[in-house]
Amino acid sequence: MTKVLIIDDDEFMLNVLANQLKEEGYILFTTADGPHGIELYKNEKPDIVLLDIGLPSIDGFEVLKQIKQFDTNAKVIMITGYPSSMMEEEAMRNGAFAFYEKPGVIRVLRNVTKNALASQVS
Repeated sequence: MTKVLIIDDDEFMLNVLANQLKEEGYILFTTADGPHGIELYKNEKPDIVLLDIGLPSIDGFEVLKQIKQFDTNAKVIMITGYPSSMMEEEAMRNGAFAFYEKPGVIRVLRNVTKNALASQVS
């Protein structure tokens, strides 16, 4: 079974993403907290991470860096409600698999997760 970790402090977005992925049959782990998300990643080793940039404790870029230090093959999809080209460049430079604006990611979520899974190194 495919595991997905969602790290987002927006409760509505977290629930929408979780519900959509549940319908697809994924095993889900969710948190609104960056440090807790890092621990969940290390403990559960999910196949895909959906990571919000604007988190209250530490931002998503720092979470991304720490996850990638732990696992260079991690598939992390960055999401934000306030996108900019600078944010996208930083996310990709730090190893993000993809970068999407909220709520646009909801429309493409199925394809994004399938693409991330298809690109995994065996």
